[in-house]
Amino acid sequence: MDAGEQPVETLESLLDRLASDRPAPGGGAAAALTGAAAAALVAMVCRVTARHALSDKIIVSAIERADALRVRLLKLIREDGEAYQGLLDARRTSRDQRGPHEQAALQRATAVPMEIAHSAASVLELCASVVDSVRPSTVGDLAVAAALSGAVVEASTLTARINLRDIVDRQFAETTTQEVDALARSVAVRQAVARRVNARTGLENLV
Repeated sequence: MDAGEQPVETLESLLDRLASDRPAPGGGAAAALTGAAAAALVAMVCRVTARHALSDKIIVSAIERADALRVRLLKLIREDGEAYQGLLDARRTSRDQRGPHEQAALQRATAVPMEIAHSAASVLELCASVVDSVRPSTVGDLAVAAALSGAVVEASTLTARINLRDIVDRQFAETTTQEVDALARSVAVRQAVARRVNARTGLENLV
């Protein structure tokens, strides 16, 4: 491991910390972990398909993109925990110094969940781009990836909306609100993937 590089945390250790009596890591880290799992599923589905369609550029590109998103979302687990811890620390400062520090920490604790949401939305878009190309035996796994990534978008934007209530920088709040509203459209993408999965599997009322 290079000097200054953070050790890789095991899944068991992360879950133990999530279950502890400490407030950080919290929902943001859990969302990022879920998003990383969704990206990993997309990569797996595409790699299984690629064994039978080596020349499919859409599948090959999706593998590279899914791997990159998985790596980014794993990093966001730590970043979200650090951002939330920074907010907690800012709120513990003396009253006369708290304002600027808390506002800066609030913006950071909002920006990271928004990045998690954007990354999860990209995973969802990947699902939509390959749903008609993947092997029939993997369609169910892709449906799970779509459901998970859609849930991450909803959870992460909810966190952002909660934080926005206390942010005084109106430009930041308005810009972020516009991003949240745009991300809400990803629900339609998830529904479209579900319909295509339904068509490919013959299942009814898949949600």
